Amino acid sequence: MRRLFFILSAVTVLVIGVAAAKDSHDRNYLNIQDQYKADYHTSDFDTKIQQLFPSFALARQGDTFRTERCISCHVPDIGVVGPQVAAKRLAQDFFKYEPDADQIAKDYGLASKRNADGSVTTAHPTLITQDLYNRYGADSVATTDGFHPYLVQGDNGKSQPAQLNGFIPSFLSPAASGGKPTGIDNAGCISCHNGSRLALDENSAHKNLIINPEYSFTAGASLYYQYCASCHGNVGEGKIGPPLSNQDRLGFFNEDYYYRCIEYGMTDFEHYGSVMPNWGSIASDWGSFESSRDKQRPNPSRVLSEPQIHLLVQFVRHWESYQTLP
Repeated sequence: MRRLFFILSAVTVLVIGVAAAKDSHDRNYLNIQDQYKADYHTSDFDTKIQQLFPSFALARQGDTFRTERCISCHVPDIGVVGPQVAAKRLAQDFFKYEPDADQIAKDYGLASKRNADGSVTTAHPTLITQDLYNRYGADSVATTDGFHPYLVQGDNGKSQPAQLNGFIPSFLSPAASGGKPTGIDNAGCISCHNGSRLALDENSAHKNLIINPEYSFTAGASLYYQYCASCHGNVGEGKIGPPLSNQDRLGFFNEDYYYRCIEYGMTDFEHYGSVMPNWGSIASDWGSFESSRDKQRPNPSRVLSEPQIHLLVQFVRHWESYQTLP
């Protein structure tokens, strides 16, 4: 029995050692932090310590943080430099190190200007002010900055504005904290950007990432009310099509699933026999129309571009509740 105990103990130690080594090897954030220290010589921080865990109550469940560690890569010393400097570095470094930055900026409406020396002039919010919350907060219907109230058919059969709540969670409202604006150093990134909340390796950290919340919300709403609301409901509650504001669905399906649904519609194997149109192309393995299976024929040509479909996916993800577990 004692021998078995020692064998199992040795195996446990070995497994922990392998896991720790793999963890350190796979997490590229250490190299990213070293690059950051090289770029900003006045920065001084321990590269092995995660620098930011948001301070609002919902960031924790008991003693465990359930939110992102984006700042560990992007502005590790945000607690020292403050939100204003951090916001400037976030914007500049994105265009400096993201290979597809210019195309992403074009697709997601990121305002930027390249200077003669190759640097970029752009902006990132530093504070969630009352004005910003009034436009994009969960407690109010956003009506400015390119978003216009959309008329939809209400339960009474009459047209009325869609009661589309904004994407900034209500607990970040300045009114909820005595009127004091919340800095990005306290709010964290996931509150607005979503993404894989606990990931640290680069690939998984950027999964399901909302690139530009303001743009995807406003431009996505325009597409949603033109193409989707008639089947999925004025606020995603579902009609002929399934609900999109259902947290159970949002929690279990990733962006790839939503993209395939919109791109291929009823021609994709996951949606055979449904009434979901293919707003993009026809799935390569669809075959042909079968009256016993298909309720309609697919669109013969693309209706929405790939960037438009990505915008719709991001817009739908704004219904994902921050208060649900990742």
